[in-house]
Amino acid sequence: MMLGLTDWRDFYVMIGTASAAIVGASFIVVTLSAGLEDRALGIRGFISPTAVHLGSVLIGSAILMIPAIDAIAVALLLGIGGLAGLIYCGIVAARIWRMKLDLEDRCFYALLPVAAYGMMVTVAILIVIEADSSLYVLAASLIILLIVGMRNAWDMASFMILRNKNLP
Repeated sequence: MMLGLTDWRDFYVMIGTASAAIVGASFIVVTLSAGLEDRALGIRGFISPTAVHLGSVLIGSAILMIPAIDAIAVALLLGIGGLAGLIYCGIVAARIWRMKLDLEDRCFYALLPVAAYGMMVTVAILIVIEADSSLYVLAASLIILLIVGMRNAWDMASFMILRNKNLP
């Protein structure tokens, strides 16, 4: 069974590169937070999940760039990755929901990642049943994770900059 990934090569190169660049920028945000108190919750609740979501885009793109990869292997890898992402999102969502965050933050830190990883699991099933839309659904899930990562990296950087200005 063939997936027709050659038509998607440029898309996965672009989205994988973008996610890698934002992961690098996120490490700078972590460095900015080095002197702040109570950073364990911030790292577990905000910084780590953002790195995981962006890393998922990078790894997903890398998997799809493997020459002549079999469709079943892609389905298996995406299915396992999607399930792992859903479990991780459940842990993060439990942390996020206890905090006093607005709806926008809850959507970007908890709900949208759950939807994206759920779509990834759906893609695995669509590949197995040879549905034509599988690569489009996968592209949507990776774009959601990339947008979530970009927004959350910006949110964290803004928070760190504003918090540092308020320090004596």
